[in-house]
Amino acid sequence: MRKGHEQQMLFFIKELYRRYVEDEVAAYGAEMAYYFLLSIFPFLIFVTTLIGFLPIPGESFLAYLKVLLPHESYQFIRDNLLQILSRRNLKLLSFGIISMLWAASSGMGAAVRGINRALCQKDTRPFWIAVPLSIFFTMLTAALIVIYFVFLIFGRQIGAYLVQSGLPGQFWQIWDFFRHLVALLMMIFVFTLLYRFSPCIKIRWLKALPGAVFTSAGWLAISWLFAWYVNHFWNLSLIYGSIGGIIGLMVWLFISAQLIIMGGEVNAMLIFKKHKANLKELNDREEK
Repeated sequence: MRKGHEQQMLFFIKELYRRYVEDEVAAYGAEMAYYFLLSIFPFLIFVTTLIGFLPIPGESFLAYLKVLLPHESYQFIRDNLLQILSRRNLKLLSFGIISMLWAASSGMGAAVRGINRALCQKDTRPFWIAVPLSIFFTMLTAALIVIYFVFLIFGRQIGAYLVQSGLPGQFWQIWDFFRHLVALLMMIFVFTLLYRFSPCIKIRWLKALPGAVFTSAGWLAISWLFAWYVNHFWNLSLIYGSIGGIIGLMVWLFISAQLIIMGGEVNAMLIFKKHKANLKELNDREEK
């Protein structure tokens, strides 16, 4: 029985790798990473300026980035953003929104094409549908990140207040686990929306869920491992000098972008395996 599970897992990994190569996931990931790099500072200007209107210290927001990013990349972002956080400028917020929408929606457009490629489909939707869809997912992701960090930061403050109010110390551990779990579920929900509505064919909610879980859990795990590896074994500043932080950030974005596409590949694998039919035929049956 155990051997059968091992064989299934080995087949899953081989098939996922085959799809990674044949569907050019790296190429889509590189395109996404390029646009995400262009959008990251306008995006962070938008997020941090928005959070700046809330009673949240800038260091609390940046502390969570430190866990996910290599030290050089974190330092690069931190030094620039702390200056921005000290100014609550509505003009800066407007500029951040416009710049972010253009660059990030272009990256999301590449993600939509990559997910459709995984499902053996070519996205033939007209631009007046494709562009608003990319902008919608961009704004949804921005909203998720804002809510994610606000929930984690305020959740910590609420938990500390409840413990100080007389609740037992064990409550803090339960509360800490709960707030991280809710944040993870929010991430899974957004990726489920992406895998449900970005394909140009009909995909049911439950069929979009496995890829969302894969991408969410994989992104958190790989981000932490990448940051740990770079901080301990790969001295970016020694190799790339003053641009080491940008290089580390670019590699992290490239990995993250590929994971988004691979979530679509996981969904496609499971659908093909279950139905053993062309997805167009499957969609026709579901509409009947």
